[in-house]
Amino acid sequence: MNLISASQIAKFVKGEIIGENFLVEGAIDLIPGKKSYISFLGNNLNDDYLNKTKSNLIVISNSIPIPNFDKTFIRVLDPKKSFFNIVDKYFHKRCYNSFNDDIHQTAIISKSTKIGSTVSIGPNTIISDDVEIEDDVKIGGNCFIGKGTRICKGSLIHPNTTIYNNILIKNNVVINSGTVIGAYGFGIIKDNNELIQVPHIGNVEIEENVIIGSGCTIDRATMSKTLIGKGTKIDGQVHIAHNVKIGKNCIIAGQVAIGGSSKLGDNVTLGGQVGVIDNLVIGNNCVVAAKSAVMKSLDDGSVVSGIPAINHLKKLRLDVFYSKLPELFKKNK
Repeated sequence: MNLISASQIAKFVKGEIIGENFLVEGAIDLIPGKKSYISFLGNNLNDDYLNKTKSNLIVISNSIPIPNFDKTFIRVLDPKKSFFNIVDKYFHKRCYNSFNDDIHQTAIISKSTKIGSTVSIGPNTIISDDVEIEDDVKIGGNCFIGKGTRICKGSLIHPNTTIYNNILIKNNVVINSGTVIGAYGFGIIKDNNELIQVPHIGNVEIEENVIIGSGCTIDRATMSKTLIGKGTKIDGQVHIAHNVKIGKNCIIAGQVAIGGSSKLGDNVTLGGQVGVIDNLVIGNNCVVAAKSAVMKSLDDGSVVSGIPAINHLKKLRLDVFYSKLPELFKKNK
């Protein structure tokens, strides 16, 4: 394990180091902490946490005086941001690297596949015909990449991921384990009391810098494309149906389900277990609270909650009113 010095870390984040320089073994939460590990003191925490932590390298804000503790400090403008930049730079790969450094001998790769430089492909992964894998792409073990799919530079496909035919994954996308991209959607028509699944000949396009959590399903479009916009972050166990269009820099928490052909604008936040029915439009900068059911389209900047989802402040007022109903009934008996 390669160790990094406290002074090197301070230089990386352009911080001021105060105290002893020593080799750092890793990063850890402030409480309980660990000797020779780095932690950070959030702006909303006080010095009492420094009494309790075992960590002896602490990233703190340069807006507060140096505490009188036998520890080493790195002073920066934004402790949380700097700390996680440090973790990503020096410690991330130690605990979150599911990739080979090369192409595993058990991978099954079509002769028509185009592979860029410094690509890694894990054991038992299947790469179908006419796939294009650009530079610095990493694909874990037991994955399936369908015919005609293109995976662009720097993307990470974690183990046990299934990507169907003709999918476009742009630069620096991360797809976590167990996710399925491009399966048939739930497009059903009735014919003489028989349910028939309509053909889905579209695809899925995932733009740059998207992160998709574990166990997600993103269905292919019927004719055009299902789209995940640039910079969007999707938690685990999320379902995105056929023809959905998601804008840029959206946040979609776990167990959300978005019905077919609905459209989300940019900077939309959906809390955990939100349901969005099909064919809606959710405007830019909307926020939908957890466990809400969106049953109608939302204007830009809407903040909603509840089942069905309504204006959040109105929902809070109604909650207060409903809580007083038993008392009102007693008074009117």
